[in-house]
Amino acid sequence: MIAHFSIPARDPQATAELFARIIDGVPIRFPVVDGGWMALARDGSGTGVEVVPETTAIQFEGEDGAPPVYQSGLRAPPTEATAIHFALTTHLSQDEVMAMGREKGWRTTHQSRGPFDLVEMWIDNRIMVEVLPPESTARYLAFATPEAAAAGFAAEFA
Repeated sequence: MIAHFSIPARDPQATAELFARIIDGVPIRFPVVDGGWMALARDGSGTGVEVVPETTAIQFEGEDGAPPVYQSGLRAPPTEATAIHFALTTHLSQDEVMAMGREKGWRTTHQSRGPFDLVEMWIDNRIMVEVLPPESTARYLAFATPEAAAAGFAAEFA
């Protein structure tokens, strides 16, 4: 289980508000990082999305066991594509998720991943998020077992 993850964004508050809608959560300030926000799910799962200003970096400092240090303004805004992405389930429909991404001006498309489909949303048109509406979640969960995934990948890439 992933408890929370952190992503950079041009507008952390607005992005946290969008994620709060996706995970049926609440956006709150994330005081660990100046300008940071987070979305916390209301379902008791502990699922959270931390959203920090795009120029923030996390560094380790000091001795082993010292907490990491978040530093804003440490780096230039990201300009290159990355392989980092994540998938979230939602109670919202595919059409609702598509409308949310497009409202932000982000590339948002319906995509098939073979055994399941999803909404591909690109935060700030840079970071891919796969959003699984309820009907897609059921198919994803059926596929996301060691046995089913191994059999599916073996058939697909044989």
